[in-house]
Amino acid sequence: MINGYNSDRDKATSDDKLVARSKNGDKAAFEILVRKYSKYVYTTAFFMVRDSHEAEDISQEVFVKVYLAIGGFRGLSSFKTWLRKLTVNTCIDKLRLRSKTADRKVSLDSLVEDGKEILLYEFNQNVEKFFQDKEAVKDILKIIVNLDESYRIPLILRDLQDYSYIEIAEILKKPVGTVKTNIHRARKIIKNLMIDK
Repeated sequence: MINGYNSDRDKATSDDKLVARSKNGDKAAFEILVRKYSKYVYTTAFFMVRDSHEAEDISQEVFVKVYLAIGGFRGLSSFKTWLRKLTVNTCIDKLRLRSKTADRKVSLDSLVEDGKEILLYEFNQNVEKFFQDKEAVKDILKIIVNLDESYRIPLILRDLQDYSYIEIAEILKKPVGTVKTNIHRARKIIKNLMIDK
């Protein structure tokens, strides 16, 4: 996977221009998009599937999908919104295919192994927004990544990815009431665990 978003040139180039150039076959422009969003995609995948190797595979798969479909991208939403949808849908597909495995604790620190560093900039901002506690962000993220899937996935989609309840219900093929209940319970679990710290 190409290294994360760290080039001043990448930051200065707008997504619209990069997408237009990529549609015209400019591979360098596409590589800038990959560099710009690779850690975002990887982080989202990791929080959803809780496995660093699988998150890496998902990241590769997502950017292959982007490469193959970018010619048909009409710009009705931002590139990032389109990429987010591709990432989330790819993760959901993997979770549906995955056989049930024994529950296990996941450490955020494990993502630093082999030079893989999780990028939590956007997740941090959203955690602060919903839980109003800048100092406790890392502790909250540790709790989120270890929540049961039925709580973790809708919470991530709502509080970290800004999907509406209706959109989450459609993605997860669950009633809106169930989605709301599970998100409420997830937030309550987080609150209770943070009180106990």
